[in-house]
Amino acid sequence: MNQHKYHSFPTQICLFVLLLILGGGCAYAPPVTETHPAPSIPGLDAAISDGLRFLKGQYNPDYGLLQESPDIGQHRYYLTNDNALAAYLFEQFGEDGMAATLRASLERYGYDSNGFVEVAWGEVIVWPPLHHKDIVVEQKRPGECDFLNAEEAGPLADCVMQETHTPDLGFFYDWSSFSNLHCMGAVNEYNNGNLAVARWLYETELSTFDGVGWADEAWRRRDGVYETIGPAWCVYAGALLGEPLNEPLLAALLAQQNPETGGFHTHYRRDAFQLTDPNVETTSLALLALYTLQHPPQTR
Repeated sequence: MNQHKYHSFPTQICLFVLLLILGGGCAYAPPVTETHPAPSIPGLDAAISDGLRFLKGQYNPDYGLLQESPDIGQHRYYLTNDNALAAYLFEQFGEDGMAATLRASLERYGYDSNGFVEVAWGEVIVWPPLHHKDIVVEQKRPGECDFLNAEEAGPLADCVMQETHTPDLGFFYDWSSFSNLHCMGAVNEYNNGNLAVARWLYETELSTFDGVGWADEAWRRRDGVYETIGPAWCVYAGALLGEPLNEPLLAALLAQQNPETGGFHTHYRRDAFQLTDPNVETTSLALLALYTLQHPPQTR
């Protein structure tokens, strides 16, 4: 996603210590906020409507959950990262029926948080974030549960999954080498009331945006493939902070929306936008960013 900086381990520690100094290392109550309609940004209402249509299309009434994506993730039903996030999003748009259905399923499985993605709805998590591991909560059909980057020998089963972030997995010390985590860190500081730190993190990351995305560590590992989750988190962070709209960043995000389904594709290249499936997590975060642009919080 752009000419990114890859920090060494000592640099990461220094950066983390600086965060603690700036933020005081203490938990603050989130700022009291109210939302109010902003002047409409052309095209966002249609993009939001189409995105919600995609999310509803991922719903499986037999399970009461959204599947991860139409093709690559059609057998995976992630609880917190997908369904809890989507439930929160549906609530913002007054889609109370869908939200309640997903909430009921999450309560049945006992997973509505994971110490990570709840940053999106205003909670504060430990930072640096913890690494993750996917676990199978329930297998719905015979076969094998589908894990990314693994070749399953037999037929695939529909499986309810949970992305866990637990202390035994260790901290993600290289978080600032990933654009999504960098802007997620800005949102976490915003939630914690550390607005100066949040703004510094956001502006630092935005300064390395190349007009298309971020050439971060994920980009390097995937040989020049950008991740849409980076622009989604960064548009969201900027909207929360009331930063001036970065039109190229917003355009890069909107370019990943599939015109037929309304979902946001997870990866893209300079010469090939909209790679792989749209999925629930990316689409939900993109819509949350667009919603916040249309209804920015006002600190008082």
